[in-house]
Amino acid sequence: MYSILTHSISKNYKDFKAVSNVDLAVKAGEIYGFIGLNGAGKTTMMRMLLNMVDPSEGNALILGQEVGKAAPLFWNNVGYLIETPHSYPNLTVAENLDLYGKMRLIKRPIREKRINYLMDQLALTSYKNFLVKDLSLGNNQKIGLIKALIHQPKILLLDEPTNGLDPEGLTHVRHLLVHLAKDEGVTILISSHILNEMEKIFTTIGILHQGKLLRQESKVEYLKNAKHQLQITFSSVEEVIEAKDIYKQHKVNWVNSETPYQLRLAEFKDIAAKQRILIDNGITPVEWHEEVESMEEYFLSVLKEADKK
Repeated sequence: MYSILTHSISKNYKDFKAVSNVDLAVKAGEIYGFIGLNGAGKTTMMRMLLNMVDPSEGNALILGQEVGKAAPLFWNNVGYLIETPHSYPNLTVAENLDLYGKMRLIKRPIREKRINYLMDQLALTSYKNFLVKDLSLGNNQKIGLIKALIHQPKILLLDEPTNGLDPEGLTHVRHLLVHLAKDEGVTILISSHILNEMEKIFTTIGILHQGKLLRQESKVEYLKNAKHQLQITFSSVEEVIEAKDIYKQHKVNWVNSETPYQLRLAEFKDIAAKQRILIDNGITPVEWHEEVESMEEYFLSVLKEADKK
Protein backbone atom coordinates (compact mmCIF):
# COMPACT_ATOMS: atom_id res chain seq x y z
CA MET A 1 0.00 0.00 0.00
CA TYR A 2 1.22 3.47 -0.89
CA SER A 3 0.79 6.20 1.71
CA ILE A 4 1.88 9.01 -0.63
CA LEU A 5 1.23 9.13 -4.38
CA THR A 6 1.50 11.88 -6.96
CA HIS A 7 0.26 11.67 -10.52
CA SER A 8 2.17 13.75 -13.07
CA ILE A 9 2.31 16.62 -10.61
CA SER A 10 3.86 19.88 -11.80
CA LYS A 11 4.32 23.40 -10.54
CA ASN A 12 4.97 26.39 -12.80
CA TYR A 13 5.98 29.89 -11.81
CA LYS A 14 5.38 31.91 -14.97
CA ASP A 15 7.98 30.51 -17.40
CA PHE A 16 9.85 28.50 -14.76
CA LYS A 17 8.87 24.88 -14.14
CA ALA A 18 9.84 24.14 -10.53
CA VAL A 19 8.42 20.60 -10.63
CA SER A 20 7.75 18.69 -13.83
CA ASN A 21 5.44 15.66 -14.13
CA VAL A 22 6.59 13.86 -11.00
CA ASP A 23 5.12 10.48 -10.11
CA LEU A 24 6.09 9.90 -6.49
CA ALA A 25 5.27 6.57 -4.83
CA VAL A 26 5.98 6.20 -1.10
CA LYS A 27 5.01 2.93 0.57
CA ALA A 28 3.54 2.74 4.07
CA GLY A 29 6.13 2.52 6.83
CA GLU A 30 9.16 3.34 4.73
CA ILE A 31 11.78 6.05 4.90
CA TYR A 32 11.85 7.67 1.49
CA GLY A 33 15.04 9.67 0.93
CA PHE A 34 14.28 12.62 -1.33
CA ILE A 35 17.52 14.14 -2.60
CA GLY A 36 18.52 16.82 -5.06
CA LEU A 37 20.60 19.97 -5.45
CA ASN A 38 19.41 23.33 -4.13
CA GLY A 39 16.55 24.49 -6.35
CA ALA A 40 15.74 20.98 -7.58
CA GLY A 41 12.11 21.32 -6.45
CA LYS A 42 12.11 19.26 -3.23
CA THR A 43 10.57 21.94 -1.01
CA THR A 44 8.00 22.82 -3.67
CA MET A 45 7.02 19.13 -3.84
CA MET A 46 6.54 18.98 -0.09
CA ARG A 47 4.51 22.18 -0.06
CA MET A 48 2.20 20.71 -2.70
CA LEU A 49 1.84 17.52 -0.63
CA LEU A 50 0.83 19.69 2.33
CA ASN A 51 -1.64 21.73 0.25
CA MET A 52 0.39 24.88 0.93
CA VAL A 53 0.88 25.34 -2.81
CA ASP A 54 -1.54 24.35 -5.55
CA PRO A 55 -0.09 22.23 -8.35
CA SER A 56 -0.27 23.59 -11.87
CA GLU A 57 -0.99 20.09 -13.18
CA GLY A 58 -1.59 16.65 -11.71
CA ASN A 59 -2.57 15.77 -8.18
CA ALA A 60 -1.34 14.24 -4.93
CA LEU A 61 -2.84 11.69 -2.57
CA ILE A 62 -1.98 11.00 1.05
CA LEU A 63 -3.48 7.87 2.63
CA GLY A 64 -5.74 7.66 -0.43
CA GLN A 65 -7.15 11.14 0.11
CA GLU A 66 -6.69 13.77 -2.59
CA VAL A 67 -4.73 16.54 -0.90
CA GLY A 68 -6.68 19.43 -2.41
CA LYS A 69 -9.98 18.01 -1.17
CA ALA A 70 -8.92 16.90 2.32
CA ALA A 71 -11.03 18.06 5.28
CA PRO A 72 -9.25 19.97 8.09
CA LEU A 73 -9.37 17.01 10.49
CA PHE A 74 -7.56 14.83 7.93
CA TRP A 75 -4.34 16.76 8.58
CA ASN A 76 -4.12 15.24 12.05
CA ASN A 77 -2.61 12.29 10.17
CA VAL A 78 0.31 14.41 8.97
CA GLY A 79 3.31 15.94 10.72
CA TYR A 80 5.82 18.16 8.97
CA LEU A 81 8.92 20.26 9.31
CA ILE A 82 9.54 22.46 6.30
CA GLU A 83 12.72 24.54 6.25
CA THR A 84 13.23 26.71 9.37
CA PRO A 85 11.09 25.87 12.43
CA HIS A 86 9.46 28.77 14.28
CA SER A 87 8.93 29.13 18.03
CA TYR A 88 8.22 31.92 20.48
CA PRO A 89 11.72 33.21 21.38
CA ASN A 90 10.83 34.53 24.84
CA LEU A 91 9.17 31.31 26.00
CA THR A 92 11.04 28.26 27.25
CA VAL A 93 11.32 25.02 25.33
CA ALA A 94 8.75 23.38 27.62
CA GLU A 95 6.36 26.33 27.31
CA ASN A 96 6.60 26.35 23.52
CA LEU A 97 5.92 22.62 23.25
CA ASP A 98 3.07 22.70 25.77
CA LEU A 99 1.44 25.59 23.92
CA TYR A 100 1.75 23.76 20.63
CA GLY A 101 0.25 20.63 22.17
CA LYS A 102 -2.72 22.70 23.41
CA MET A 103 -3.19 24.09 19.91
CA ARG A 104 -3.32 20.48 18.73
CA LEU A 105 -6.08 19.87 21.33
CA ILE A 106 -4.05 17.12 22.97
CA LYS A 107 -5.21 16.45 26.54
CA ARG A 108 -2.79 17.47 29.26
CA PRO A 109 -1.72 14.01 30.57
CA ILE A 110 -1.12 12.70 27.06
CA ARG A 111 0.53 15.96 26.02
CA GLU A 112 2.98 15.96 28.92
CA LYS A 113 3.86 12.30 28.44
CA ARG A 114 4.44 12.75 24.72
CA ILE A 115 6.55 15.90 25.14
CA ASN A 116 8.71 14.30 27.84
CA TYR A 117 9.21 11.19 25.71
CA LEU A 118 10.27 13.12 22.61
CA MET A 119 12.55 15.49 24.53
CA ASP A 120 14.23 12.45 26.04
CA GLN A 121 14.64 10.76 22.66
CA LEU A 122 16.27 13.87 21.20
CA ALA A 123 18.38 14.74 24.28
CA LEU A 124 16.51 18.01 24.78
CA THR A 125 15.30 17.46 28.35
CA SER A 126 18.20 19.35 29.93
CA TYR A 127 17.21 22.42 27.87
CA LYS A 128 13.48 22.40 28.70
CA ASN A 129 13.70 25.52 30.89
CA PHE A 130 15.91 27.46 28.46
CA LEU A 131 14.44 30.35 26.49
CA VAL A 132 14.23 29.41 22.84
CA LYS A 133 16.15 32.54 21.83
CA ASP A 134 19.16 31.21 23.76
CA LEU A 135 19.25 27.85 21.95
CA SER A 136 21.57 26.70 19.19
CA LEU A 137 20.28 26.11 15.65
CA GLY A 138 20.45 22.36 16.24
CA ASN A 139 18.28 22.48 19.35
CA ASN A 140 15.77 24.70 17.56
CA GLN A 141 15.59 22.01 14.88
CA LYS A 142 14.81 19.45 17.57
CA ILE A 143 11.91 21.59 18.79
CA GLY A 144 10.58 21.70 15.23
CA LEU A 145 10.83 17.92 14.97
CA ILE A 146 8.99 17.42 18.27
CA LYS A 147 6.19 19.70 17.03
CA ALA A 148 5.94 17.54 13.91
CA LEU A 149 5.64 14.40 16.04
CA ILE A 150 3.69 15.54 19.09
CA HIS A 151 0.30 14.34 17.76
CA GLN A 152 1.64 10.92 16.63
CA PRO A 153 1.06 11.33 12.89
CA LYS A 154 0.94 8.48 10.39
CA ILE A 155 2.79 10.55 7.77
CA LEU A 156 5.91 12.64 8.39
CA LEU A 157 7.29 15.14 5.86
CA LEU A 158 10.71 16.50 6.76
CA ASP A 159 12.58 19.07 4.69
CA GLU A 160 16.23 19.32 5.81
CA PRO A 161 15.45 18.33 9.43
CA THR A 162 19.11 17.83 10.35
CA ASN A 163 20.26 21.42 9.70
CA GLY A 164 22.61 22.56 12.43
CA LEU A 165 22.74 19.23 14.27
CA ASP A 166 26.03 18.02 15.73
CA PRO A 167 27.07 14.33 15.36
CA GLU A 168 25.27 13.36 18.59
CA GLY A 169 22.11 15.14 17.46
CA LEU A 170 22.26 13.41 14.08
CA THR A 171 22.47 10.05 15.82
CA HIS A 172 19.46 10.80 18.03
CA VAL A 173 17.35 11.90 15.07
CA ARG A 174 18.43 8.89 13.02
CA HIS A 175 17.52 6.41 15.76
CA LEU A 176 14.15 8.07 16.33
CA LEU A 177 13.21 8.06 12.64
CA VAL A 178 14.18 4.42 12.19
CA HIS A 179 12.14 3.49 15.27
CA LEU A 180 9.10 5.40 14.01
CA ALA A 181 9.17 3.71 10.62
CA LYS A 182 10.13 0.21 11.75
CA ASP A 183 8.21 -0.13 15.01
CA GLU A 184 5.30 2.30 14.64
CA GLY A 185 4.72 2.11 10.88
CA VAL A 186 5.11 5.85 10.29
CA THR A 187 5.70 6.77 6.65
CA ILE A 188 8.57 9.25 6.35
CA LEU A 189 9.46 11.43 3.37
CA ILE A 190 12.72 13.20 4.14
CA SER A 191 14.98 15.50 2.17
CA SER A 192 18.55 16.19 3.24
CA HIS A 193 21.91 17.29 1.90
CA ILE A 194 23.71 15.11 4.45
CA LEU A 195 23.81 12.07 2.19
CA ASN A 196 26.00 9.93 4.43
CA GLU A 197 23.23 10.14 7.05
CA MET A 198 20.52 9.45 4.48
CA GLU A 199 22.48 6.40 3.38
CA LYS A 200 22.11 4.89 6.85
CA ILE A 201 18.31 5.06 7.07
CA PHE A 202 16.59 5.11 3.67
CA THR A 203 14.50 2.26 2.28
CA THR A 204 13.73 4.01 -1.02
CA ILE A 205 15.51 6.88 -2.73
CA GLY A 206 14.15 9.50 -5.11
CA ILE A 207 16.54 11.74 -7.05
CA LEU A 208 15.04 15.06 -8.17
CA HIS A 209 16.94 17.24 -10.64
CA GLN A 210 15.70 20.44 -12.27
CA GLY A 211 12.17 19.54 -11.26
CA LYS A 212 12.25 16.04 -12.74
CA LEU A 213 12.35 12.72 -10.87
CA LEU A 214 15.36 10.96 -12.39
CA ARG A 215 15.39 7.85 -10.23
CA GLN A 216 13.05 6.17 -7.76
CA GLU A 217 14.70 3.04 -6.39
CA SER A 218 14.43 0.69 -3.45
CA LYS A 219 17.57 0.08 -1.40
CA VAL A 220 18.04 -3.26 -3.19
CA GLU A 221 17.83 -1.54 -6.60
CA TYR A 222 20.18 1.21 -5.46
CA LEU A 223 22.80 -1.31 -4.31
CA LYS A 224 22.46 -3.15 -7.62
CA ASN A 225 22.85 0.00 -9.73
CA ALA A 226 25.65 1.62 -7.71
CA LYS A 227 29.22 0.89 -8.75
CA HIS A 228 31.03 -1.87 -6.89
CA GLN A 229 34.78 -1.59 -6.51
CA LEU A 230 37.51 -3.74 -5.03
CA GLN A 231 39.38 -1.98 -2.25
CA ILE A 232 42.82 -3.37 -1.45
CA THR A 233 44.66 -2.65 1.79
CA PHE A 234 48.46 -2.98 1.91
CA SER A 235 50.96 -3.10 4.75
CA SER A 236 52.99 -0.14 3.47
CA VAL A 237 52.84 2.84 1.16
CA GLU A 238 55.72 1.30 -0.83
CA GLU A 239 53.56 -1.74 -1.61
CA VAL A 240 50.78 0.57 -2.86
CA ILE A 241 53.20 2.31 -5.23
CA GLU A 242 54.52 -1.01 -6.47
CA ALA A 243 51.00 -2.40 -6.96
CA LYS A 244 50.05 0.66 -9.03
CA ASP A 245 53.00 0.05 -11.35
CA ILE A 246 52.19 -3.66 -11.69
CA TYR A 247 48.53 -3.01 -12.49
CA LYS A 248 49.52 -0.30 -14.96
CA GLN A 249 51.68 -2.82 -16.83
CA HIS A 250 48.73 -5.24 -16.95
CA LYS A 251 46.29 -2.49 -18.03
CA VAL A 252 44.19 -2.77 -14.87
CA ASN A 253 42.51 0.52 -14.00
CA TRP A 254 42.80 1.75 -10.43
CA VAL A 255 41.84 4.85 -8.45
CA ASN A 256 43.31 6.30 -5.27
CA SER A 257 41.54 5.50 -2.01
CA GLU A 258 40.99 7.69 1.04
CA THR A 259 44.19 6.50 2.74
CA PRO A 260 47.74 6.04 1.36
CA TYR A 261 47.67 2.36 2.39
CA GLN A 262 44.75 1.53 0.11
CA LEU A 263 43.99 1.24 -3.58
CA ARG A 264 40.68 0.77 -5.37
CA LEU A 265 40.12 -1.07 -8.63
CA ALA A 266 37.64 0.75 -10.80
CA GLU A 267 35.78 -2.36 -11.98
CA PHE A 268 34.51 -5.16 -9.77
CA LYS A 269 35.06 -8.11 -12.12
CA ASP A 270 37.72 -10.74 -12.88
CA ILE A 271 38.70 -10.42 -9.23
CA ALA A 272 40.60 -13.72 -8.99
CA ALA A 273 42.81 -12.81 -11.95
CA LYS A 274 43.55 -9.36 -10.50
CA GLN A 275 44.46 -10.88 -7.15
CA ARG A 276 46.77 -13.40 -8.86
CA ILE A 277 48.63 -10.58 -10.65
CA LEU A 278 49.81 -9.12 -7.34
CA ILE A 279 50.52 -12.44 -5.65
CA ASP A 280 52.60 -13.65 -8.62
CA ASN A 281 54.65 -10.46 -8.27
CA GLY A 282 55.36 -11.08 -4.58
CA ILE A 283 52.74 -8.76 -3.07
CA THR A 284 50.22 -10.15 -0.59
CA PRO A 285 47.75 -7.44 0.48
CA VAL A 286 46.43 -7.31 4.02
CA GLU A 287 42.79 -7.23 2.89
CA TRP A 288 40.59 -7.43 -0.21
CA HIS A 289 37.25 -5.72 0.34
CA GLU A 290 34.22 -5.11 -1.89
CA GLU A 291 33.08 -1.51 -1.63
CA VAL A 292 29.91 0.11 -2.95
CA GLU A 293 30.18 3.73 -4.05
CA SER A 294 28.72 6.16 -1.55
CA MET A 295 25.30 7.73 -2.03
CA GLU A 296 27.05 11.03 -2.71
CA GLU A 297 29.11 9.46 -5.52
CA TYR A 298 26.05 7.69 -6.92
CA PHE A 299 23.93 10.84 -6.75
CA LEU A 300 26.52 12.94 -8.59
CA SER A 301 27.01 10.25 -11.25
CA VAL A 302 23.23 10.15 -11.90
CA LEU A 303 23.15 13.96 -12.28
CA LYS A 304 26.17 13.88 -14.58
CA GLU A 305 24.48 11.28 -16.77
CA ALA A 306 21.26 13.30 -16.88
CA ASP A 307 23.09 16.51 -17.84
CA LYS A 308 24.63 14.76 -20.86
CA LYS A 309 21.20 14.10 -22.35
